[in-house]
Amino acid sequence: MNTNTIARLLASAATGLVLAFAAPATAQQAPAQSDAETDANTTPSATTAATTAPANDIVVTGIRQSLSSAQNLKRNSDAIVDALVAEDIGKFPDNNASEAIARITGVQVTRYLDEANGVLIRGLPNVQTTVQGREIFTADGRSVSISDFPAQALSRVEVYKATTADNLEGGIAGLIDVGLRRPFDFKGFELAGAARGVYNTESRKLDPIGSLLVSNRWQTGIGEIGALVNVSFTQTRYLNSVRYQGFQDNVPAAQQILPASVGRNFTFPQDIGLFYGRGTRQRPSVNGSLEWRPADNLTVYADGLWLAYRNKNANDFFGVPIQSSTTGGNPPTIRNAVLTPDGTTLASFDTDLGIVNGPTKQSGRNSSDTFQGALGAKWEIGNAVVTSDLAYTKSISDNTYYEFQTQLANPLSLAVRLNSGRGVDFTPSGVNFADPASYYMRGLYENRQRSEGQQWQWQGNIALDTGSPLFPKFQFGVRYADRTANSVYGDRNASLASLRDPISRVPGVSDGAVIEPGFHNDDVQQFRSWFAPNSNILNDRINDVRGYVRDALVRAGADTATRQAWASDRPLLNPLSAFKAREQVFTSYAQVKYAFNVGFPIDGAIGARVIVTRNKLNGTNSIPTANGTALVPIDSSQQYVDILPNISAQLHFTDRLKLRLSRTQALSRPGFNQINPTLTVQQGTIGGNLSYTGNGGNPDLQPIRSSNYDASLEYYFSRTGSVSVAGFYREIDGFINSLPQVVNTPPFGDILVYRPSNAGSGKIKGIEAAATTFFDFLPGPLRGLGAQANFTYIDGEQTLQSAANFTGGKNTLPGVSKYSFNIIGLYELGPTSIRLAYNYRSANVDGFGAPGVYTTVYSDAVGRLDLSASYNLTQKITLTVDATNLLRTPYHSYVKSPEYPRDVRWEASLISAGVRFRF
Repeated sequence: MNTNTIARLLASAATGLVLAFAAPATAQQAPAQSDAETDANTTPSATTAATTAPANDIVVTGIRQSLSSAQNLKRNSDAIVDALVAEDIGKFPDNNASEAIARITGVQVTRYLDEANGVLIRGLPNVQTTVQGREIFTADGRSVSISDFPAQALSRVEVYKATTADNLEGGIAGLIDVGLRRPFDFKGFELAGAARGVYNTESRKLDPIGSLLVSNRWQTGIGEIGALVNVSFTQTRYLNSVRYQGFQDNVPAAQQILPASVGRNFTFPQDIGLFYGRGTRQRPSVNGSLEWRPADNLTVYADGLWLAYRNKNANDFFGVPIQSSTTGGNPPTIRNAVLTPDGTTLASFDTDLGIVNGPTKQSGRNSSDTFQGALGAKWEIGNAVVTSDLAYTKSISDNTYYEFQTQLANPLSLAVRLNSGRGVDFTPSGVNFADPASYYMRGLYENRQRSEGQQWQWQGNIALDTGSPLFPKFQFGVRYADRTANSVYGDRNASLASLRDPISRVPGVSDGAVIEPGFHNDDVQQFRSWFAPNSNILNDRINDVRGYVRDALVRAGADTATRQAWASDRPLLNPLSAFKAREQVFTSYAQVKYAFNVGFPIDGAIGARVIVTRNKLNGTNSIPTANGTALVPIDSSQQYVDILPNISAQLHFTDRLKLRLSRTQALSRPGFNQINPTLTVQQGTIGGNLSYTGNGGNPDLQPIRSSNYDASLEYYFSRTGSVSVAGFYREIDGFINSLPQVVNTPPFGDILVYRPSNAGSGKIKGIEAAATTFFDFLPGPLRGLGAQANFTYIDGEQTLQSAANFTGGKNTLPGVSKYSFNIIGLYELGPTSIRLAYNYRSANVDGFGAPGVYTTVYSDAVGRLDLSASYNLTQKITLTVDATNLLRTPYHSYVKSPEYPRDVRWEASLISAGVRFRF
């Protein structure tokens, strides 16, 4: 659907609205209540239905009830929204919220280390996240990772693709609101939980997932009181196995190619290697709620939430250059070169690399803790509903990282095939990789980072039933948020290659062993393991390793600055990598809902959200001086005002068929690190003349802003049955990119500065289609069959402005697959529930690399098949079996085309069995 069509539809709706102002009041009527809405309002609870329904009726519980509730959320919303609802506690079969919403129309997710860890809505990653309607974030970031929410803690997830004035601003892609349970959601005492054992087919580990909820409510002398506590825990010991080759480039002038008859007019990778992403990831969480109802029209609540993330990694990496020399000499000679049939790249070759860098052990810990407490109330007085919510959020993130770097003691030779099983396959010789004596200590690198954020936020809202048939409801609200954020970082590197110390001299290395090989479903790469230190020498015995490094630096004759950098127990913090920020946001909104009739009912909402944003930032500039470098504190401030209007219309052609139209505006604020005023100026020479360049943040950055047009035709034919087709169009301005700019920087004058800027615009258009139904008309057991299907087409591009030393132009949006779809088979009858879900997304641009021949990376198309099944032993106990990534199709990436592979990544299937209970 193009923009002209959408504009015509909006114009038709606006014309109808104008005509309605002249129509008599008797002509107005509310839309008729549909069968689905009536059913939703009268559906009994699961317990009641199970005891009162006739034997031949299909009881609306489990999957059916979840689909019915999600359908009603979508149908009755003024915004463009899709939802997932878990009516039965803990019934989301996925491990985290990102995996669950991957099946929503228009949502695409990125996956790494055996989980979905990134979300795009209609092709954009700029997503705002809220919990119970209030903002939440991690440390100094703009949002919280949706994957940090264990699926067991959720009651619902709503994905807003186009918002209304009463929704929180902050995401041009949309908004994801996570719903948690409160005690008044239940009739009385509830004890519910789930426990699963999950087996990872790559790491060969069995891990626990569990949750427990306790809730009750009591009548007291001061009114009804309820209390709820929900805890959950998820652990995964993951392993991703990667065969990779670097960017393709031309043959270096100094590199000899044999036989000479193959010529030099081809490209081949700069480097090749293996990578194992290993580790243990844990996500504990606790949420609780107290509710008090002193009167029938007043409810007071207090909510608490703790989300935590713990990751301990132990990666193994072995990469070797084949277009350059690590010793500073000429590139290695390529022998026995064989080109591909089209002559464009190497198919296979041999090479003698000499002494090169050996494997690297990467280790570290990542942790985050996010706390949120809220106090609020809902007061129904007369024809008005007044709500208030005061919340405090604090989030802390701590990260450490270590690299134990080695060098091979003996010359290395390789036999290489570049497109074997759609990836590299190499066989090394000349080195006994199982022997620790084959490795020298090349160096140790480490860094640490700590980020914090805290915020007070308050919002108050009034919804007024006016009694007017034309404007039945008026909404007004205000919000204030006061947030601070800060981040510190430090790193250091010790280069010890000149000593040629055997790694056995390093404390703790003797505890190492030949690493466990990966690629459990891939027999292409035969060389897949080598000796490596145990990661615990870095995570648990790092001070012993640092003691060795200090001694080695003295023996290596390191300069004073390097020795001083290693004198402390941890890396010194770099003031140039630190910032402090304070952001105040003042918001108000007003929205009116309208309804009229032009032969069929039309209703909708018109509103606007006004936002004032104030930022204050503190950083440090680095300025060259005659005596070295001076560090100068720098402060900056900024204020901008945005008005985000919205208008929507719903044309109810029948009580089941509606056309939804929407025109909205949205914004995404830049990250605090991007508006950090720090500027580092470096001194250099060009043609013998002194010159300066700089890099840093940009305190003048503006938000990314978008204008959004949406149309959706929806047909609801049963409680769990619907068909919809939607079109959308986005005009985006202010994409943030790091580009060189000429900036007047006293006392240096005009210098070239690399910093983020609002240097891009873009357009996204697309179509979505979705259908859901159960085949209740089928005879016997077949009536339990159902199906869901959805399809999304997205066409997006961004135009980058020209800048100094940079030529702008149009590019495809990174991370966006043009086509994606889900096909889900459902079965639910009696005690049995089964879901088989296939998810597919087409190839997409993964990222744009540095200048070179082929440096743009594409992620190939990928499909995943997941299974979820359960059986109710009793009304209170359910057995579950789940399996994800059953096809185990590896992830592939390439440059230019699949004939130029980059990564082959083998990811695990996760197979679990468990039990759910509810008393």
